[in-house]
Amino acid sequence: MGRVLLPPSLTGAAATPATEPTPAELEALIREARARQRRRRVRLAAVVCAAGATAAAVYGIVRATSASPRLVHVSGGPVVDVRAFAGHGRLAFVSRGTLWLLDGEKHRLLRVPTPGMAVPARPVFSADGEWLAYLAQRRDPSTGSEWGELWIARADGSDAHPVRGFTAFDLYGWSPTADVLAVGAGPVQTTQPCPCFTPTTLRLVSPDGTARILARRPWIYSAAWSPDGRRLALGIEGDPAFGRPSLIAAYPVVGGKPTTWLRLTPRQRFGGMNGVLLEPAGWWRGFGIGFWIYGNGATHNLDATPLYAIAAPGEHPRRLGQTLSDGTTVAAAASSAGTRLALVTDVSNGVNGNRSYWDKKQVQVCTPGAACRGLVERAAQVTVDPAWSPTGTTLAFVEAPDEESSGWGQGSLVRWYDSHRLLLYDAREHTIREIPAAQGATVPRWSADGKSLLYVSRDELWLLPALRGTPVDIAGPLFPPHHWPAYFAQIAWSGQFAWSSR
Repeated sequence: MGRVLLPPSLTGAAATPATEPTPAELEALIREARARQRRRRVRLAAVVCAAGATAAAVYGIVRATSASPRLVHVSGGPVVDVRAFAGHGRLAFVSRGTLWLLDGEKHRLLRVPTPGMAVPARPVFSADGEWLAYLAQRRDPSTGSEWGELWIARADGSDAHPVRGFTAFDLYGWSPTADVLAVGAGPVQTTQPCPCFTPTTLRLVSPDGTARILARRPWIYSAAWSPDGRRLALGIEGDPAFGRPSLIAAYPVVGGKPTTWLRLTPRQRFGGMNGVLLEPAGWWRGFGIGFWIYGNGATHNLDATPLYAIAAPGEHPRRLGQTLSDGTTVAAAASSAGTRLALVTDVSNGVNGNRSYWDKKQVQVCTPGAACRGLVERAAQVTVDPAWSPTGTTLAFVEAPDEESSGWGQGSLVRWYDSHRLLLYDAREHTIREIPAAQGATVPRWSADGKSLLYVSRDELWLLPALRGTPVDIAGPLFPPHHWPAYFAQIAWSGQFAWSSR
């Protein structure tokens, strides 16, 4: 395994002049933004081909009774074990371009509507388990541009309705303490100077469709809820042409003046770069606001990106490591008490990391007052997909072979994901054990009581009812067969489902 780079120094008061972008560099920025759009379109196209046939059929509610077969086969859709999920809450999942709701309390399967040929994406339950939000994505065939419409339904899939009045660009999640959803919304910034294709408003949306603008800025790079749900951290990008700084700012949800946590002028160096852009990665109890940095003319970093955390306004940021930052895979997971943070760190040799998910990736555990340390350090293996138990004492993660191949054909992807091993790290005893029954596990998720795990394997959702029990195949497939949308082995499994086990 390669070494982990030490945190670089931060040049604060002494500003270093930045080089103004040349016309060639500006053109490169435009090409990069368009490439990011194309990658999003590839992920969308992978499921839209199956959405038409599925949407053309009309599905009613499928109930499981003692007389019904164990497996429900939906024509052109998923195969679902409704009875096996009884008592395990609610599961929303996208299968072949259609959103489904499996209700373990009412023992039924329901197709959740989306308009026309729109493709559902990013389902997410509210913290109290009462509401389900998702995006209905469309593509303009004449321009190739994408836009989304926000939909909200009750947690049982009923009363699904669109939220009118704005175009949704991204979902930043429900408040951890209230039924309020943070949405990155339009109008979208597309003109020079870049960053391009970014939202300009942050809106707070209630389940009844009421929405209000919390922040309006020229460019907004993501947002993250505070652990108490009272504030939202925004990445607000500067403008070198007008001397505007880049900021990490915390906005009170009730309104009022935001608090600036970090401010960088266009000519100020940070992390060895000029013209730095800041993107929130999370707000973690015990660590503060985590954020990625991009600089030297880049509006994003497709390879591993430096990740920092700032504990309080004006404090010196701490470099945690390098992680992938495009949101396709799990980059960080925080324990509930804020005493530990798990990262999927790139440990490639050299300054710049790589974008292959199956090469030189290592789960490391950080604490507020100590360096981050790897849990498994075997040169021929990678570790990915961390998830803390509700108590924050056990970390589920995945070990797989380290692959250096740059090709990610369907056969290679299936073989690599099939080789995944599910491991549990006990943070109190500092021991690691394997769950052999969960062969091929990817993106594990804990139940609210910490007794069960849900995970993806072979393009299907599996439930491990007890940690020493036998897994049950619950629902699948998620993607069209032989069309897993991959980018350097990165697959957005997490964006295909949401689980509320309350």
